[in-house]
Amino acid sequence: MLQTAPCPLGPLLAAARLEGRPVILDGGFGQLIADEYPELDQSGGMWVSGVAVRAPNAIRDAHRRYLEAGADIITTATYQVSAGGYVAAGLAATEAEADALLAATVGMAVDARAQFLKAQAEAGLHVRKPLIAVSLGSVGATLGDCSEYTGKFGQGLTMQGVYEFHLSRFSMLARCLDTTELRGQIDLLAMETIPSAEEATAIVRALEQLCRDNIVLPAAWIAFTTPATNQTVLGEPIEDAVRAATSSPCVCAVGINCVPTHVVPELLANIARVSPVP
Repeated sequence: MLQTAPCPLGPLLAAARLEGRPVILDGGFGQLIADEYPELDQSGGMWVSGVAVRAPNAIRDAHRRYLEAGADIITTATYQVSAGGYVAAGLAATEAEADALLAATVGMAVDARAQFLKAQAEAGLHVRKPLIAVSLGSVGATLGDCSEYTGKFGQGLTMQGVYEFHLSRFSMLARCLDTTELRGQIDLLAMETIPSAEEATAIVRALEQLCRDNIVLPAAWIAFTTPATNQTVLGEPIEDAVRAATSSPCVCAVGINCVPTHVVPELLANIARVSPVP
């Protein structure tokens, strides 16, 4: 029996239903930064994850604005993070330096939530504590070639290699979350823009391996990207991708992101038909 983290989505979803409203997740983080800070360079393969190092106040401001707009869940500016990415971008030279950059970026969301809750309390307002999800993308998101939208990561990267990548990055995250500043502060793990059942299987394998090693990350959701209503970008039935994602107790929700709006209703219906989780 795998030891897994509890999922905080149930109480949030239940409260939202009672209030007759949807759960609000922040979104378009990179676009917000581009619109509000056009002078900042998001190139170099790390997108807002690089901005978090070069201009941290822009990230803090974005978190604050999402919270003040009513977000129930905010995501960290870590979508394209990897140890190798930090090194390739010239932002870190060692594993320890990469860990410190990831921890600092996650900490920006934690600090923003604390400041938001303090401001609300000082104003005499009582709000539900927003959740924080650490955002991590497909392996393709770290390659800087948009292959998270194709599922084709190059001939040299096998599915075993994809598994090893996720295992290494999850281990990196676990080290960061086991620090005094971040311990117990993160509620969820958001695996975003996953293009295939194959990669979802690799992610689940990596999460379960950590559990077997007695390293428990926050409960995860897996969100797929696809231009179709019934299959992944690699042509796998979307139902197979959902089953792969939800085959593990480490995964507490499944969904979609970065998809054409016209496919959303039917795609969500196909997912809901086979998903045992929200």
